[in-house]
Amino acid sequence: MIGAMSEAAIRAPFQLAPPTVVERAYDDPEAVRALIEQGAPYKSISAVQKEPEGTPAAPWFRNFWALGGKVIFPGAEDVFENQNFIEAARENFQAEVIQPLAMMTNLNAPAPAAPPHLDLPFFRGAHKREVPLWMLAPMGYSGLFQRWAIPVASAITWFYDGAGGEFEYWPDGLGAPSEQAANLSHNQAVIADNEYMYHRVCQIGHEDEFLPDNRIPYEAMLERTEDGWQISADGEVLGSYGVGGIRASVLWKAYCFRDQAQADAFSRGSDDLQPEQIVDIFQRDLKQRGIRIDPPEDLGGQDRWSELIRETYPAGT
Repeated sequence: MIGAMSEAAIRAPFQLAPPTVVERAYDDPEAVRALIEQGAPYKSISAVQKEPEGTPAAPWFRNFWALGGKVIFPGAEDVFENQNFIEAARENFQAEVIQPLAMMTNLNAPAPAAPPHLDLPFFRGAHKREVPLWMLAPMGYSGLFQRWAIPVASAITWFYDGAGGEFEYWPDGLGAPSEQAANLSHNQAVIADNEYMYHRVCQIGHEDEFLPDNRIPYEAMLERTEDGWQISADGEVLGSYGVGGIRASVLWKAYCFRDQAQADAFSRGSDDLQPEQIVDIFQRDLKQRGIRIDPPEDLGGQDRWSELIRETYPAGT
């Protein structure tokens, strides 16, 4: 059954639920537009993800409306508990219990197509503070932790009038043809399993609109102006755009539980992954690969063990 997960289930190698268009994303789309504008100015994706200071990034900016099931951006309460998305996730993932998890805005200036990627996966126990964010990607790409995987629905709505910016996805893996969700109206969304289905945003705008090297400084900000948007850093304007020149999208995520018993088991923390258990599973697999290294003293992500984990379990290509 799509979206179901028993205690001994192995997560599907590709997407759990086919991408589906939600015909009515929001009951009040203009309220969502207003929230997007209220979020300005926006920090660069490097700053939001707390990468090492000075790390440049693509012209991509983000703001969170909800995290860990809680609204953190005033005014986003109603759009977070969006019954249109909840019903679509329930049907698409064949899950009885849908728990909204996170919501964020992504604003992108004209840029080349992004690389195909998977969103960070979710595992029972790995959502807790003791498991650092950097571990989630190699956990997902390794295939070693699928028994603890939690299906997550992702609903994407974008507000954009410019060229390109389509949502492209590979439902049968990167070795098979891709498909695109294009020409959606301003109040439609795509709901899918983005943790286990490769996807990306296609080229936004035209090449003559791209910033040099498609990079912005770590400290760059996206600011709302009277006529649209501008990217600035250290008092210098790097790019100016009309109201429709920035691709604004809203991403909503929710846990999808087969039934209430499964949701209750998650809440109780039964069979949760523990940090030392994650390390032990990695260590056993490394040993089977003929790689021997001492376990880490901590999980900060700055030692040779963490480098080796990233090298051994990289993003799929």
